[in-house]
Amino acid sequence: MIEFDEQLSLAYRSDAELADYLEAIGDEEGARELRAAGARGQGLARLLGKVYTHSAHVVGYIPEGRPTGELVPIKSAFEAEPDHSLVGSQIKVTLDAFQVAQYPGFGQHTVLFDFQGRDQAGDEAQDLQFATVLTINDNDRAAVNGVPIFTGLTVPRDGLSFKARTILIANKGDQTIIDVLQSSAFKDGLKLMGQVQPALPQLVSLAGGIAQNLLRREWNEQVQLFDLGLDFGAGQTSARLRRGSYVVVQVPGASMWRWGSWRFDPHTMSVVDSDGKAAPYNVIVFGITESASGEARSAMRAEGQTALDASRHA
Repeated sequence: MIEFDEQLSLAYRSDAELADYLEAIGDEEGARELRAAGARGQGLARLLGKVYTHSAHVVGYIPEGRPTGELVPIKSAFEAEPDHSLVGSQIKVTLDAFQVAQYPGFGQHTVLFDFQGRDQAGDEAQDLQFATVLTINDNDRAAVNGVPIFTGLTVPRDGLSFKARTILIANKGDQTIIDVLQSSAFKDGLKLMGQVQPALPQLVSLAGGIAQNLLRREWNEQVQLFDLGLDFGAGQTSARLRRGSYVVVQVPGASMWRWGSWRFDPHTMSVVDSDGKAAPYNVIVFGITESASGEARSAMRAEGQTALDASRHA
């Protein structure tokens, strides 16, 4: 399975490196600001409010239920009670919200959303990977409302592990790959069954290969990465698995975050403060519900191979 590397994120770049990058993608004002700050010392990008340079992520939880139209409280995922009835069942994982406060550059951003998980089919585990392309502006949210990531994901006794990353695609030469990733074949999610599927390793390799090729291309940069384990334990220092929504926020420091200060607005599908103002952070929300799918079909079809071949020869 393709390894995710947090050190590749923009959060780990120096002010000078960030300035060079911003200049290359057309944000000359941002580059000048960082260069001026760099004259007084390194690591000032976060102090200048560059949201995409935050290195930490916090995870909140919203219980399942019908929206009431009011602001919904969010609690820490570490405070959620585990749902042991999920063990052995099949669940659906969906991308419910993608809220951007700030990504590098100007205008509409093109972002690869890359999500990994693990399916426990019988006594064997299958690594899974789903990738899709989103378009979004700063201070806005992408047009996602329950987009399937995995359907029919079997829950083992030890819980599930999810990893996700976002890659800003600033290389204009990657349009062919972007077109394929925006096709319907890459918007249906991975549909699984409660048994081992021999084709899955090849499909995972294909999705991972596309993501890795995009990340290696000049001016494409990783902005967010989080690694989340959801289990059924009784300890106080791990997140719990249950039906509902998980809210992941890119923040300056996890120790400073308090979920009591934030709510979820079901009208705008965004994280807001107590006054209803959108949070000045990048937010990803994914949901977990019961799965009714029994069909084995993959979103990673032959069209994806065309994209991978194109990325290798571009």
